[in-house]
Amino acid sequence: MDVREPALPVGPWLPGEPTAGEVAAARAWLARRGVRVWLPTRLLSLRLGSREWAARTVSPWFGAGYVLVLFVSSILREVPGRLGLLFIAFAVVLAIRSREGRRREEVAERWAGTGTPPAPRDAVRQLGGWFLTATAITFAGGAALCAAMIVLAPGVDAFAQTAALAAGAGVTVAVVGRILRAPVIAEDAASRAVDALLRAHDAYRHAPSAVFAIAALPVTMGAGLPGWLEWTAVAYAVVALGTQLTGWLVTRRRELPPGFYGR
Repeated sequence: MDVREPALPVGPWLPGEPTAGEVAAARAWLARRGVRVWLPTRLLSLRLGSREWAARTVSPWFGAGYVLVLFVSSILREVPGRLGLLFIAFAVVLAIRSREGRRREEVAERWAGTGTPPAPRDAVRQLGGWFLTATAITFAGGAALCAAMIVLAPGVDAFAQTAALAAGAGVTVAVVGRILRAPVIAEDAASRAVDALLRAHDAYRHAPSAVFAIAALPVTMGAGLPGWLEWTAVAYAVVALGTQLTGWLVTRRRELPPGFYGR
């Protein structure tokens, strides 16, 4: 099979070929990055389409889950450590969700052959400085903030939020490590460029580390904590979330180099 040839969308009963939904989703993904093709190649349709299709179908469920979390949080507002418990559950969800699409990636590997992972320096560069900076700010700053809460206002909230930050750091390291070590799945220069961009794409989608900055915010504001700590916490969360949002926007708008992406 020549996977460099344009994909012909087929039904889901043939798992070795991209579906019509995956081809359309891959075409839209490429168009957002400056590549206009009617039929992307088989390899790109499978890799890009499966990710985009999963995001479209999963997003409504995550929206409903977010509403449910808010509802449960309002019910349990008197329960000590509820914020930490919610973010520990969120870390578990991220760990499970990062596995999605692996079946389609295995098909792509069989088509193009499993290459070697990129050099560590190249893989880190593909993730981008914005993501790495946001991650460092989140967990280094969050650790300092949690330590201050434990010293100034020890209690269930402080220890639960520290545990949530640690869970978020563990999941982020596991997911990002797997992304960095993933083999290159490519057949030409164009698919290698897509493979590099997908590493950053997967990092933002499956390891949104800056979200855990909220887990480090002192929920006991006004209960014996100094004002400087409250303002420091707010500034820390704004910087962490803003840095990661900026990186996501930069990655989303990054254009692909010229090459054969389909017809």
